Amino acid sequence: MDRYYLIAALLVVLGLSPTFVFGEESPQKKDSNHYAEIVVTADPLEPSLLESGHPASVLNREDIVRKSQSTIGETIGLEPGVRSSYFGPGASRPVIRGFSGDRVRVLRNGIGTGDLSNISEDHVVTVDPLSAQTIEVLRGPETLLYGSNAIGGSVNIVDGNIPELAIGKPLKGEVLMQKGDTADDERTGAIRLQGQAGELNWNLSGYLRETENIEIPGFAESKQLRESEESEEEHAEEDEARGTLPNSDTESGGFTAGGSQDFNGGFLGLAFTSGYSKYGVPGGHGHHHEEGTVGESLAEEGDEEGGSMIDQKQNRFDLRGRFDDIATDIESVKFKGGLSFYEHDEIEGSGAVGSTFKNDSAEFRTDVVHTLFGTGRGVLGTQWSYEEFSALGEEAFIQPTNSFSPSIFAFQDIPLSSGVDLHLGGRLEYVERDPEESNSEQFVPFGFSLGTEWDPTGTFDYLLALHVAYTQRAPSASELFANGPHLTRGIVEVGDSSLGTEASWGIDLTLRKNFGLITGSITPFWQIFSDYINLSGTGFEDEDLPVFRYENIDANFFGFEATTTLHMDELLNIIQDELALDVQLDYVEAEKADTNENLPRIPPLRTITRLRGSSGAFSGMVEGVFVSAQNDVAPFELETDAYSLLNVQLEVKPRIENDYQLTFFVRGSNLTDEEARVHSSFLKDQAPLRGRAFLFGIRGAL
Repeated sequence: MDRYYLIAALLVVLGLSPTFVFGEESPQKKDSNHYAEIVVTADPLEPSLLESGHPASVLNREDIVRKSQSTIGETIGLEPGVRSSYFGPGASRPVIRGFSGDRVRVLRNGIGTGDLSNISEDHVVTVDPLSAQTIEVLRGPETLLYGSNAIGGSVNIVDGNIPELAIGKPLKGEVLMQKGDTADDERTGAIRLQGQAGELNWNLSGYLRETENIEIPGFAESKQLRESEESEEEHAEEDEARGTLPNSDTESGGFTAGGSQDFNGGFLGLAFTSGYSKYGVPGGHGHHHEEGTVGESLAEEGDEEGGSMIDQKQNRFDLRGRFDDIATDIESVKFKGGLSFYEHDEIEGSGAVGSTFKNDSAEFRTDVVHTLFGTGRGVLGTQWSYEEFSALGEEAFIQPTNSFSPSIFAFQDIPLSSGVDLHLGGRLEYVERDPEESNSEQFVPFGFSLGTEWDPTGTFDYLLALHVAYTQRAPSASELFANGPHLTRGIVEVGDSSLGTEASWGIDLTLRKNFGLITGSITPFWQIFSDYINLSGTGFEDEDLPVFRYENIDANFFGFEATTTLHMDELLNIIQDELALDVQLDYVEAEKADTNENLPRIPPLRTITRLRGSSGAFSGMVEGVFVSAQNDVAPFELETDAYSLLNVQLEVKPRIENDYQLTFFVRGSNLTDEEARVHSSFLKDQAPLRGRAFLFGIRGAL
């Protein structure tokens, strides 16, 4: 698709003409704009969305409840620039701007989650959306703050396990209950209790979730995959799964206990979290022709006996604190640390454990917010992480590996003149991968960034931002040392210990209008890679599975995210109520630099339109999601059809005396019962999204 045509069309959709950008301002109460109150806590300087020129989305607790799915990837999958690695209802990781796996960092309260979702899509992110109070999505290179494996972006899940501010009440809390219809028969419950006694603040929370096999509109396998079968006799249509996706049931639960001491000028707190997840791995219907499908060997494990499943558990300890104004030029010193013990069994259909994955990890970081140089606020920080990873059993495809990575970083905000700020930063890391059966590999990735932001009115009515970043990423353990059948992907995966450091230049240009009758933003981006680490097909097979090998290539990414909102309540002069029309577009393309060959699992163009409103105790939303076909595919990859989804939501908040709040809600998704497949998923030709579904819920808070 012609990128210049896309940008031109996008400007028309957004109305970003000179009249729009610098024209007459329609009357609007600026304090009604929620961006001024939303703080990005993942940034040590904690800017508001109003002030920040970085492309970001922040979901508050109400947003999370409205959009909540069984995984983080699906919960935030409709945010600008975000898709998912959908591996069935049990496992889904965010895909940002076409980047996934070890290029997107998923954080829990600013440090790593300690799970293994970055090495394989069938591994769950161990933070359930029900436990999240805020989810922050930062798009684009975030290596400066979060490490070299945030080259595509980061997702920070704030769960409130350690209270950082005085709660102010002896007791407050929330109870949430949800029940789905027969589409998945979801049964969900969550509770959170918090309180303050003197200077001690405490938090207790827990959740349980169960779902059955999901209902789907048609066949489990895509039309393209069925047509690619070598013979109808080998795989007759009547044997295909249809109407229900086998082995897609899930069960998960967890709890957190935490507390903090609040004192004048900071806090210090501890928390313990324990969670588990049991879920089926869909697929395994006897195909291995294409990248992204589940292989024949997985089917042989016992598809008729129920397929494979994953039984995961994790225990985690967290320490977090902040000391304010400890010196003249030191605004605050923040520190956070986590110790995680993760394990999961991959269980065959027969009930035997095929492999056991373990990951014991520790991470600690310190941020010093200062005004030492007299030119604005800055951050000096250190971070280190250590992991002991092992995969044991017949199906383990990566040898046990220990990883160690200390780093230092700095960031400085420099006001140049009225309305113009300059941002400078740099990061230096040391990364060591020490496998059990091979020589250790060492890398020294570094990165730096330069950005400028212009507020032409001095009131953040408009914001123009340009950010340029040079980033490097060390290869992951799987990219270096994988060597064997990765059955859930349906391939033989071969690493290369001679891989070099991945490097890229990234450019983001953001134009945003915050106030007025029409608000919105557009962000085109470019990412140019040298030695991009790609999983490429070789054309060979081993034990009936196609062989894929990690290799360094040069690659180019281009895309954009755009959102615009027409505030119809202003247009109609509605004072008390809200009525708005949102339009969102996002697009990305990725090619090898030398051959223009498409890279795999790149999401197609997506358009979302949303009409939302509220009046008194009632609020609602009607949403259309339109995803184009993906015909620009990589070798060994099938095309994916276009689809459209119609979603609705209705909430009622009856008036209740005192501080009690009660919300009843109903959500309908995919009301037209259309077959939808996620092109960014390895499993897209084996597992479509759920069909028509309804969810009913009640949320109470005090």
